[in-house]
Amino acid sequence: MRLFDDDKVGLYLDDIGHRVEKTKDGKELRMVDLTLRLQPLTAELAGALDADIRALLFTMTDAMPKGKIKAIHFNLPVPRQALTVYALPEGEVSGALHIPDVDISGVRARTEKGVDGYALIFDASFGPVSARDLEYVVGWHTTQRFVTFQPQEPALDFAGAPEPATSKGPRRVAKAAADVDAPAAEAHA
Repeated sequence: MRLFDDDKVGLYLDDIGHRVEKTKDGKELRMVDLTLRLQPLTAELAGALDADIRALLFTMTDAMPKGKIKAIHFNLPVPRQALTVYALPEGEVSGALHIPDVDISGVRARTEKGVDGYALIFDASFGPVSARDLEYVVGWHTTQRFVTFQPQEPALDFAGAPEPATSKGPRRVAKAAADVDAPAAEAHA
């Protein structure tokens, strides 16, 4: 499931946070937390996000924002996403930043004084970060970039499962192989 079904959604980067996260094996992983804002959140983009969100925020007849909602938080089951960030909506892939394995959380919509409609705000966390990625993200701060979301493919575990330690396994295999050979030897005799 993609966060947005549309490509190149215009998002403002409002905040950048840095933290260190410990992994299961005790290593430290440098993480970046982004606060992203989509404004204005139109009925079409709300529908590209989730049909229920569109129905909650906008009237069905004329797609106008519902006046009785000031702010609302959503509990969206969003799998990790791979983000491709472009400087321009018609941007080329060569100048884009690709961020794999991004955790999306805290999806919420709110109104602002002096601005019509809603803003959609959410957090995007990822790491580790290269110097190039960090430079790109800092350049994005307080400006708009265009993002395409794709569901992240699960990572492969190359270590594999440990082999079960059984003492009877090889004897059974050897006996089974001997039993298979015996009828073949009798057929040739």
